Amino acid sequence: MIGGLAIALDSADGVPRWRLTPTGGGFGTGWAIGRHAEEVAALMPRVFNLCAGAHAQAARAALGLPLDEAAARAARRERARDHAVALLCDWPSLLGHAPDRAALAGLANGSEDSMRRLRDAVLGSDIDLAGSSIEAMEHWLADGRSPTARLLAHIRATLDPAWGRAELAMPDAADIAAALDAGEPTSLRETTAADPWRAAPLLRELHAREGASLFLRLLARLLDLLACLDGAPDAPFLAPPGIGLARAARGLLAHRARVVGGLVADYRVLSPSAWNLAPGGLLARMLAALPMSGQTPMLARLVVSCVNPCVPVTLRMEPREVAHA
Repeated sequence: MIGGLAIALDSADGVPRWRLTPTGGGFGTGWAIGRHAEEVAALMPRVFNLCAGAHAQAARAALGLPLDEAAARAARRERARDHAVALLCDWPSLLGHAPDRAALAGLANGSEDSMRRLRDAVLGSDIDLAGSSIEAMEHWLADGRSPTARLLAHIRATLDPAWGRAELAMPDAADIAAALDAGEPTSLRETTAADPWRAAPLLRELHAREGASLFLRLLARLLDLLACLDGAPDAPFLAPPGIGLARAARGLLAHRARVVGGLVADYRVLSPSAWNLAPGGLLARMLAALPMSGQTPMLARLVVSCVNPCVPVTLRMEPREVAHA
């Protein structure tokens, strides 16, 4: 489990290359051994507090404990907050737009009414975006009734669909079990906020037209935000006993526990970033698909936001060499 990731674009030999270097070490799970299942379930969201609600869900499922609706609501709020900060602050700042801090303030109290107001502020209309056609989406972008619509219209007009385009299969049950056994993925897979939206009419049509483009992945984060704001429950996961799965803002989170006599004998956690940051994995492939130009720094930051790692990321580039590569 890594504690961070350093991304560098180097061209010392005249050929630009992306280098991804894990840094530090993250929290392990050795502390759980010998503790009662209920105690471990209570501590997991405190130890892994970036996505505490998702970790609470996965832990309880892995430990064979009753599911907690409060944890499910907390997990949806976490996803909403993570997506909203990216959509309303990070992306606008990156692209020279003003952050929509007024809309973001709607997340402060987490009430259903504030969630509805935020949804209205983000969309500016009552469009069912996930169920729309590309043509309907293009009309929504052109109307520009919200800062988000105007921002995505700018991105749509600016990005070539080939920039950052890369795709891997999602992990299946066998992939997850093998990775938990090994302590790391044994196959190249991806899991992101786009997972539950691949079959949505809009993303399905968009994917058929341009593949897993940067715009498609940014749009998937918006769709996931809207679902969380609507309070829509996630579809239940079917997993073998001892394995707990939960949907986090970054993708699929997996826990596995072995309990003997009420005490935890073994515990494993597999984060979405274990898949996405793997050597030769999704992040590396998306970065490798970027053009070398003056736009590269901005595009690289959009790629990192699409993958949305669970760890701090530092990004170092050589702008003069990139611009002339």
